[in-house]
Amino acid sequence: MLTIHYSPFRDSDGTITKDSKAARQALGPEWRQALQYEDTLIQSLAENLGDEYVLICNLTLPQMSHETDMILFSRRGIWVFGFFYLEGLYKTDGARLFAYSTKQQRYKRCRPDVIAQTYQAAAALNQSLESSLPQQNIRLPWIIPVIILFNPKTNLQLADTVTTTILRPADFYEFSARTVRKFNEVISEEELETIINLVKAATQSVEPAPPQKKTFVRRETRHLGLTTSQWIFLFSIMITVCLILSAIGVRIYQTPSLQTMLLSLWDQTLRLIR
Repeated sequence: MLTIHYSPFRDSDGTITKDSKAARQALGPEWRQALQYEDTLIQSLAENLGDEYVLICNLTLPQMSHETDMILFSRRGIWVFGFFYLEGLYKTDGARLFAYSTKQQRYKRCRPDVIAQTYQAAAALNQSLESSLPQQNIRLPWIIPVIILFNPKTNLQLADTVTTTILRPADFYEFSARTVRKFNEVISEEELETIINLVKAATQSVEPAPPQKKTFVRRETRHLGLTTSQWIFLFSIMITVCLILSAIGVRIYQTPSLQTMLLSLWDQTLRLIR
């Protein structure tokens, strides 16, 4: 299998760069672990697939604001891979991903949404090829999005209608050894080479997207040191205190005896101070 790397943190042969400072700033503190996880997938594919397969890593497709983790080209089809590292409880809804917020106790849209991004990458790849291939009398192979869940603490609930392939790393060897091979060949070696060259040509003028953070723990956005949920909780306490004080003030205003008692206490306090 031929592997082509576009990552700025790898050499042309895929070796992880020694410039750890730049990688840490771009990818996050778990950058090396994330790249090593990716290496296990690349090795699994290489062990099971022959020279007729081509794997392109970290390529920025036209009209995309993020890079695509991996694209596997073959005569049987094209697989677009998205990697997901975050722990927690998630669920799918079509091509969208939702994360469960323990603070708000509800699901809300996950950002970044790896499922939506992978679908967008598959659509961008399809769009860049569908205008050129018919002119060359080449049939466009299936373009299949695949999500890899690296973190064992990721709990993903799939919708009734599953619109994408979801894999754990433990399932990937079987996927690369059998699933990829079960499809019939739909194009020739020459046609596959033409498709890959078209993709390379389409991406040459594209500015590489900045690498996304590869974090393993989902962190809530903070404002002045507090998360959104913490600010909501703080404001709710402040409003409650204000309502209690208002109720006390109204009660005092409506009760002359309490007014007299408070004025007497205030007068005695002033005398003591003097």
